[in-house]
Amino acid sequence: MKKLGIIKKWVKEGSKVLFLGCGNGEIIKTLQLSNSIKGFGIDLDENKVCEAISNGLSVIQGDINYDLSDYPKKSFDYVIAHDIIQIMTKPDITIKQILELADKVIISFPNFAYTKIRLGILFTGRMPKTKILPYEWYDSPNIHLFTIKDFKDFCKKEKITIIDECYTGLNKKSISKIFFPNLFSEFAYFLLKK
Repeated sequence: MKKLGIIKKWVKEGSKVLFLGCGNGEIIKTLQLSNSIKGFGIDLDENKVCEAISNGLSVIQGDINYDLSDYPKKSFDYVIAHDIIQIMTKPDITIKQILELADKVIISFPNFAYTKIRLGILFTGRMPKTKILPYEWYDSPNIHLFTIKDFKDFCKKEKITIIDECYTGLNKKSISKIFFPNLFSEFAYFLLKK
């Protein structure tokens, strides 16, 4: 799983990590085994939270849009927001909040400037569907559509340091940082600090 390879590379062994939108805790469990992390999670879906807890994981049910203020500043080494920024109510506020919670933050998201999406709109005149974005326009959880360039501009404006960045494209293959990632990357990963 390419996403885990990127995340594993960035998360130091033994770190205390908070996963936002952790689902059933699959990534937490994997990183506990590979990187010996102390993993914690928060998710809105009660069934997924129960599944994670039944697997021995430290996960709570909560709404990322409202419940992050319950955590003290710098309580974690890392906060991971994998594939959820685009579904948050106020992603700008949430990103600033999570940067207060940890020394480093990993954010990943689908790139809405990806060539297949651009061509889908151009040739069909409809909102495109891909493996990463398999939704119809009316049932998509994605309420904030943005691109790699948009995200980098946001980081620059908010004085957020981008420590590292990785991109994946067709078949989850790595895309070079210098080879037009905004055009050829389907998914983006950023390692950030305040």
